[in-house]
Amino acid sequence: MRCGAVAVMLLAAGLAAIASTPASAQTFPGRPPMAACTAAVPAPGVSFSGTVLQVIDGRTLCVAAGPTPADWVRVRLTDAPADQDRGALMAAAFARSVVCVATSADEDGARGVCLADGRSVAAAAHDPDAVAEAAAWR
Repeated sequence: MRCGAVAVMLLAAGLAAIASTPASAQTFPGRPPMAACTAAVPAPGVSFSGTVLQVIDGRTLCVAAGPTPADWVRVRLTDAPADQDRGALMAAAFARSVVCVATSADEDGARGVCLADGRSVAAAAHDPDAVAEAAAWR
């Protein structure tokens, strides 16, 4: 199976899981609807990879390390500034294959760095193209 077909299957599974989750479990005040990123947090230093299914805020991603929500890892990007624009991070990361390395964990999931094509997605969110794409979505 081609890499693009796998990404489409994972995205479809993610959207189906979001649609089947009760609205009360998906939303939080001030945040967009959440995917059910329920995978166990990897130990510090452990790498994992998958497709970014959701950009939760300007610093948090849901990475599909497998086909079901039990395999999806919530990652708080340690190299992203607190004021990073969610739209720019979406432009840089959404539906992209990433490789992440967990540096620590907290109550919200893994903390770490994710790379797409060998480059930090947090850094890519500052590229003029990502910023322009984010502005175009508004």
